[in-house]
Amino acid sequence: MDPENMQRISLYLDRSLVQRADRFAKEQGFSSRNELFARAVENLMADNALQDNDILGDKLAGAVLKLSEDNAKAISKGLFRYAVQLEMVMRVLAELSEYTPEQVEEMRREAINNVRRTRGKVSFEDILAGYYDD
Repeated sequence: MDPENMQRISLYLDRSLVQRADRFAKEQGFSSRNELFARAVENLMADNALQDNDILGDKLAGAVLKLSEDNAKAISKGLFRYAVQLEMVMRVLAELSEYTPEQVEEMRREAINNVRRTRGKVSFEDILAGYYDD
């Protein structure tokens, strides 16, 4: 630091605050109390300026909102395509199956329980293994 641009000031601080600040400065690798207090004041002023003029926060919030809306649209489109394909598979299976409505309802209850129990991570292999074990 340039001594010409420095100004000596006196501060009266609570002893316990000074002791905590000294421990903190040592833990964080500050070279002196001056460095610690100068950085603390600079950070406090920067935080205050950001709160008064929160342009960055507004821009960030807008960017996050736009990204989340774009992601929601993409997920919605993907789910729609998935639902169309699933509907086609269900129609083919319905045409080929000889299950009664009661059997279908029992399968639905079992599927709901499996998905809840496994949090949606049901594998085709596990279901097949269950049918062969019976």
